[in-house]
Amino acid sequence: MEKDIKNNNYVKNQNPYNKLKGYVHNDVLKLHYQYIHLKNLYRQGWLTNIMGIDAENKVESDADHCWSVTMLAMSIIQKYQLNLNLEKCMKLAIVHELGEVYAGDYVPNQISKEEKHLLEEQAVDNLLNEANFANNFKELWLEYENQLSEEAKFIKQVDKLEPIIQTVAYGVKPKEFFKDDAITLPYLREILDEVYELAEM
Repeated sequence: MEKDIKNNNYVKNQNPYNKLKGYVHNDVLKLHYQYIHLKNLYRQGWLTNIMGIDAENKVESDADHCWSVTMLAMSIIQKYQLNLNLEKCMKLAIVHELGEVYAGDYVPNQISKEEKHLLEEQAVDNLLNEANFANNFKELWLEYENQLSEEAKFIKQVDKLEPIIQTVAYGVKPKEFFKDDAITLPYLREILDEVYELAEM
């Protein structure tokens, strides 16, 4: 395991685009080789605050988290027959960590929310600067960040719920590490209550 020199995060491997930049010509590949760095970036809180650095081969990456939030959101929307745009929710869930490709993953209280947002927005701009084709990735990211739609608000709460659910998979007591006051939707609270029960087994 190594640290990314730029953001001091623990990573599996350095960003693959570092050695490919200047050789890749297709704009889709330019973008792809950057955002797949989320597969290399460990979710830092698990390593630094909860399970310890020795858990490097056990904890998830940012990409794992995005996939999990997406599947969780899809499942909840369909199970509870929510009047939300499923496609929009999936897109928001997939791009919500896009800024961490270059900004890194900060644990709570490490930096201010304002500074985190600024660093991540600059990172999104940096990433998308290589993509010379029309896309709405930054619009989606800003919609999530600024909570501009019901879908964005929903995904934000699912994003808070997902790591609490993950604690059970890791054998960690969620109430020792996570606050749940941002999770207010009743069907998410229903799921959360069962997670707490499972954590005590």
